[in-house]
Amino acid sequence: MSRLAVEGSRTISFEYYQGQSIRPVVVLSHGWGMNARAWDDVTAGLCDAGFGVLVYDHRACGQSDKDFRDVSIAALGNDVVALCDHLSLTAVVLNGWSLGGAVVVDAASKLGSRLKGLVLTGGATPRYTQADGFPHGGTAADVAGMVAALRADRVAFLHGLYFQGVFAAPVSDVVKEHAFELALQAGPAADASLGALVHIDQRGIMQKLQVPALVITGDQDGVVPPGIAEFASKLLPKGQFAVMKGCGHAPFIEDRATYTKVLHGFLKGITL
Repeated sequence: MSRLAVEGSRTISFEYYQGQSIRPVVVLSHGWGMNARAWDDVTAGLCDAGFGVLVYDHRACGQSDKDFRDVSIAALGNDVVALCDHLSLTAVVLNGWSLGGAVVVDAASKLGSRLKGLVLTGGATPRYTQADGFPHGGTAADVAGMVAALRADRVAFLHGLYFQGVFAAPVSDVVKEHAFELALQAGPAADASLGALVHIDQRGIMQKLQVPALVITGDQDGVVPPGIAEFASKLLPKGQFAVMKGCGHAPFIEDRATYTKVLHGFLKGITL
């Protein structure tokens, strides 16, 4: 685990696995409150297939420092760019899960020609809440209620999220417990990242991303409704849409074999 200072002396943690030069580096951005360990099976599969992988912990999550002042989506997107700069990466595919989807779309708008592709896995983008021309998702009050519940009883909220909310396909209690434990590593400052989803609107950004894009959703996703994913896939100029049957909000965990097949098939079609 390495570290990079991104806000004064405050640092984020990251891991970089170098791959074959003919393959792009896949940057994995986790969901709200999680960390790099959520991607371990995906990371291993990508490395075995020859892809470079950059996986990291968001501000206030995992092994990153917890006392960040700015945890906005824009700040998290800037961190992705800073990591690519730090590692001198010239060909990357961004893959964002849940809130990480909004993060990688923000980063995509800032990477220029270094961006070779985009993957959204249950991504909370282009919006997470309803607006004119966007009937999907919940309301600002819904998000505020989630943050309030989190602040009132963090452990109970997170336990309910990972034991009852995230997974639709059958997964073991061991898997649920692992996800719950990862979420408990996030500090309270990360709560503001969740609240920030009320304010994002990335429709304009998406329309300008002229790179191959893959949007993956579980058809039983109760956290980020599948309608958001379908909207995103149509908005992206080169978007592809993949629906994983019987899966909820973490299809890469719930049906790893299918997710790997879909993801690797997309990545292998990207030319540098």
